[in-house]
Amino acid sequence: MLATAEKICGEYVWGRYDILLLPPSFPYGGMENPSLTFVTPTLLTGDKSLADVIPNKSTHSWTGNLLTNKNLEHFWFWLNEGFTRFVERKIVGRLGGEARRQFSSHLSWSELIDCVKALWPNNTHSVSCRPLRCGSRR
Repeated sequence: MLATAEKICGEYVWGRYDILLLPPSFPYGGMENPSLTFVTPTLLTGDKSLADVIPNKSTHSWTGNLLTNKNLEHFWFWLNEGFTRFVERKIVGRLGGEARRQFSSHLSWSELIDCVKALWPNNTHSVSCRPLRCGSRR
């Protein structure tokens, strides 16, 4: 999987990449770090239905850990995650075929529509530049 990602994004500069299985009490499906991804046992389904989490988390090595925002006020999560999802879909397509890529994309599109309906228009998490009390805007 990492070799496929390198063909799309360039060299993996972090050296070794590991996946660490944490106890069931770990509150997230996965959490990425430059060379290590933490995952919860709930991802180990046996049918590979949650396997897209690993390409997503490893893609953050390029789209999250090599690119950062000016500060938290300019934390454009949607842009960071958007690039990550785009590359993730390319990896899934190359590893699992075009039909799998399209299915994965369709599921994510459905989730996005549901989130927008639930959060829009008054949720402060949907703004691209969040005003922070601790600093001035530049």
